[in-house]
Amino acid sequence: MQGDLLQQSMSGIKKHITARRVSLGFILFVAGMMLLSTIIPQEMDTAPAQLNAWRQGHGGILWLIDFAHLQRVYAQPWFAIAILGAAISLGVSAWDQFAVAGKRLHGTGIVSADEIASNVSRQQVGGIAKLHRYQPIAVKSEGHLKFVKSPWGYYGNGLLHIGMVLAVSASLYVALTGRQGSLVLVEGETSGNMLSWTHSEQGLIANPLEMPGSVRLDKVTVQFDGKNQPSLVSSDISIIKPANKIDRITSTINTITKYQGMRVYHAAQYGDAFTLEFVDANGTQHLEKIPIQQPAGLTKAGYGDFDLNWSPYILSAKYVPDADHKSMTSNNPLLTLRLLDGEREMARVNLVRNSTSVLGPYQVRLLNVEKWSKLIFVDVSGMPLVFAGFAVIMLGGLIHYLSPPRELIAIRHSDDCYRVYWKAPSFSAFFVEERYELATALTGC
Repeated sequence: MQGDLLQQSMSGIKKHITARRVSLGFILFVAGMMLLSTIIPQEMDTAPAQLNAWRQGHGGILWLIDFAHLQRVYAQPWFAIAILGAAISLGVSAWDQFAVAGKRLHGTGIVSADEIASNVSRQQVGGIAKLHRYQPIAVKSEGHLKFVKSPWGYYGNGLLHIGMVLAVSASLYVALTGRQGSLVLVEGETSGNMLSWTHSEQGLIANPLEMPGSVRLDKVTVQFDGKNQPSLVSSDISIIKPANKIDRITSTINTITKYQGMRVYHAAQYGDAFTLEFVDANGTQHLEKIPIQQPAGLTKAGYGDFDLNWSPYILSAKYVPDADHKSMTSNNPLLTLRLLDGEREMARVNLVRNSTSVLGPYQVRLLNVEKWSKLIFVDVSGMPLVFAGFAVIMLGGLIHYLSPPRELIAIRHSDDCYRVYWKAPSFSAFFVEERYELATALTGC
């Protein structure tokens, strides 16, 4: 009695887990979060100034974003739980799909089959089946014969599910064990220590990513084509290990650089960093270094908004690469500063290198201009399995849709006389001619 109750409970749980709405719900939730991560800027992929500007423009939903940590979607426990739910549901469903495929392969049901011949001998059925490339299949029913063309087609749907399980399970492994950190550095600047990340995140069972030494940005190189679009963006960095041992690597946009098992990516965030000196009414000096995204053209500006911890106002900045609008690589950029009280502009000023002006209650001077860039260091394994899963999904889909099985079932009704049935479990309308050829061949026996 207790065993029956346990079996019923397990059956109910399995039925719930494999329900299409459950697995589809998990998959849609995960896909929705991935889509949301392209709408809400992620800390790892976004420059600080851009992130601050986005947050200032979406103050009404910041409580939800901060509560659910939607700017760090891939490192959240609930994201891993959703992937785990999808993996379990798809895994049980894949098991069922293979069990059903095995039953279909060896089954001799003729409910949806068409009778195409009668009074045919066993030898004749076997000969015609072989001629049309139908393979004999072992069956348990006495007096029944079965031949199948493309028997692997039964397993296409199962392979599709296995591919999804593999991709989702590998994604779960990546979410649990992956770790990464980003650095926003100005030329000549060195990260404080091995864990001094601008932003970092790691999976639930992973330790924070630690560099073998501090990182120094030596040089940022930006080359432009004839249309003033960047053709090459690279950063030379030095990794300073204990005992002053230095490893030097170069990271380039659209190129993966490998270093001690890590992948180093050059983010699309780079540009000029402006060192500003502010003097308030009391004569107190404040130094600020503000990195702004590289402008997309001579007449287009790069923008950034910055909170000043010593001022009640917001500093809004933009710059064009050349005050004379002649060269993208000029050493004389034009910087425009605005002082904002909420959304109200209090003051505005234009500055070039070494110039001084008044910005509201402050005197401001542009001291220096340097290049900056953002680098992302990633330590993750399991991604090849994700792509392998997608390959299995494609294979399963191709088998299911391009190579569906067709069946010949012969049932004995007297000594050596068989009635022959033909059926295609799916897409039968595409094989009308094949059915006709088999019927004609068997009728002529």
